[in-house]
Amino acid sequence: MALLSAKRAPAGKFDVIIDPIICGLLVHEAFGHNCEADAVWAGESILDGKVGQQVAYEDVTIIDDPTLPKLNGSFAYDHEGVPAQEHRLVENGILQGFLHSLETAARFEAQPQGSARAQSHDFPPIVRMSNTFIAPGKCSFDEMLADTKRGLYLTGGNWGYVFTARGQFTCNVEEAYAIENGQLGQHYRNVSISGLTLEALQNVTAVGNDLKFELGGMCGKGGQSMPVDAGGPHVCIRDVVVGGQE
Repeated sequence: MALLSAKRAPAGKFDVIIDPIICGLLVHEAFGHNCEADAVWAGESILDGKVGQQVAYEDVTIIDDPTLPKLNGSFAYDHEGVPAQEHRLVENGILQGFLHSLETAARFEAQPQGSARAQSHDFPPIVRMSNTFIAPGKCSFDEMLADTKRGLYLTGGNWGYVFTARGQFTCNVEEAYAIENGQLGQHYRNVSISGLTLEALQNVTAVGNDLKFELGGMCGKGGQSMPVDAGGPHVCIRDVVVGGQE
């Protein structure tokens, strides 16, 4: 109901603060699919050859963890019988490795850590994410807001799309608020953000301390759907392309 009176969103480049839902969309759609080793092996990932390199702002740590309790993407063993383990994909901005099946782990001479799942016995296990998130940092939302002179606060969203081979992403945003001198202002509707995955991660300026998982659902890949979850804290990113009507 509140969106009925909200204005059409502005278009252009803005400094933005994204909420945990959009953070989850971004880390799953834009980054997580690029970390699936079958995509890397097929030459369809922007992360090919970048293990050990800085791919994000130094305060960004990205984790995929099927061992977390009571989340949509949690499990004890994958469908190749490998015990589930935490996967630290990015540590302090440095790419650590990929998500693997037994096959891709052998090809990359890596350890399989339980990332192969199948929709049912009718399908082969393929590399899939589980619970994927940006680890919390030290900054509070109020501190982020106070440090933003002009920008947008983006909140809510249900879908996203990524072209893994080119590193391009688009994320739906349910609503936005103008930020002027550290204060929330005008309410907007019909917003989206897009850009290049690694550029956006390197343009992060602050990571919040308020980790939340609010994006449990199903992820489709290779004709299979599997339960996953995604989340993160509030994150501040500079120079994000915002799609609007004004």
